[in-house]
Amino acid sequence: MNRIGQAVAGLLAMLATVPAVAAQAAPAAPDFSSYPKASESDYTVRPGLAYSVRGFRTPSGLYCTSSNHRMMYAMNCTGPFASAPGGANTVSLFESGTVVSPIKFTSVENPSPGSKPEFEGHPLNLLPKNTAYAFDDAICVWTDTIALACRIGSGQTYTGFIATSDTTTTIGNLTDGG
Repeated sequence: MNRIGQAVAGLLAMLATVPAVAAQAAPAAPDFSSYPKASESDYTVRPGLAYSVRGFRTPSGLYCTSSNHRMMYAMNCTGPFASAPGGANTVSLFESGTVVSPIKFTSVENPSPGSKPEFEGHPLNLLPKNTAYAFDDAICVWTDTIALACRIGSGQTYTGFIATSDTTTTIGNLTDGG
């Protein structure tokens, strides 16, 4: 065997002994329907028929508000989203009637109002672990391994995200936000 062949064989032998780096798999979407639903009254920060608003916070520093008005549903979540597109700190989900819009990632200045986020002076309650926040055609949950997972849309079309301590990924069939 010539020197080049020996070098190639040696390199291949060396590479074979190096442990493979595991690819970071995207977290699986939780089975949202398997979690008990939170009480709406515990999360309503603006009651009313015309434009009601609900919201919650998580121990990881993420917080969300959702609303509905005339068959339009919106959910906005803010906080430290790891590896979000463009360094985004806000994720928006929107649905009008049966039309679900693509997920939108944005950055806002000073998003965190501290450890107790509020909406119009009303503190947002902590959502318990493994409990579904299921209002305004949106549903969210956080677990031991998921900092927050949310989706909007109750029909065949839906969009959402999963945030962990390492990454933020999109779910659904409308994931072209950005």
